[in-house]
Amino acid sequence: MSIYAGLDVSDKTTHVCVVDGEGAVLRREVLASNPDVIAKWLGRYCPNLVRVVLETGSESFDISPTVG
Repeated sequence: MSIYAGLDVSDKTTHVCVVDGEGAVLRREVLASNPDVIAKWLGRYCPNLVRVVLETGSESFDISPTVG
């Protein structure tokens, strides 16, 4: 099953929402806005990850090179 993750990045926390190909929510989480934390979480809970989408904003550029 293909899954997709959306990230809403703010200064201290990142909200993650994981959905399947039909748009059904599979998992939601609030993580520290740390590239290593996010990458580790995605690796653990999203084994069939197809794409990560990132809300645009000033914080997004700090993590985008290491996630997805």
